[in-house]
Amino acid sequence: MEILVFLLGLGCLVLIAWVIALVAGAVSGRKRRQQNRPQEPPSLKPPEIQERNSSQPTITAPPPPSAPSRRVVALRQPPASKRVRLPSSRHQQYIQLADSVLKRLRDRITVVELPEALAILRKMNPYAFEELLLTCCQEQGWEIERNFKYTGDGGLDGRVTIAGKLYLIQAKRYRGYINPQHIHDFYKVIQREKAYGGFFIHSGKTGELAQELLREYGISLISGQRLVDFVLGQRLKVVG
Repeated sequence: MEILVFLLGLGCLVLIAWVIALVAGAVSGRKRRQQNRPQEPPSLKPPEIQERNSSQPTITAPPPPSAPSRRVVALRQPPASKRVRLPSSRHQQYIQLADSVLKRLRDRITVVELPEALAILRKMNPYAFEELLLTCCQEQGWEIERNFKYTGDGGLDGRVTIAGKLYLIQAKRYRGYINPQHIHDFYKVIQREKAYGGFFIHSGKTGELAQELLREYGISLISGQRLVDFVLGQRLKVVG
């Protein structure tokens, strides 16, 4: 009897130990499954949505500094030509040619004497010579009017307005003495246009008869040293 009780008690102890081991194994397996379970990826919501759902105050980046406004400064330009609305390619060609000659004559490194300057002017294209003189008039501060075309201009190579008065330009690229008839024809154009006066500009020589006609008609003469000074940019005094 005592042996039977002993065996029964031993069996109960074995059963209890087996139950404890079974429970411990179940708990340990659960922990291992939780550790091996894949974690959820972090939220892919954009920052703005996360900030709106958060109770913390949102912090916004300051706007980029705006570029300082540029002040447009209008450059002072000489009076523009009226009679050439948009300079044609031909006008532009001769104007550029005239500018190249002006640059050569005004080069401070090379001093151009009167005979050399006149020789350079006499070799110019006649239309470029006209544009050169009109450019010089423009640099004087006069309001110039270029012709629409070079031929058929009625004996007139340009118009300038000085102190509200209209003056006409006649340009002659002479090599020798000027023809007095050209002065007479130019005077007729001045009368026809009802201009206040005119400038007869040439690169040649002025004879006595031509000088008398210029004085008689009241036409201003620009030639010789006065022409070179005018081309070099010296101020021209106009009486009238």
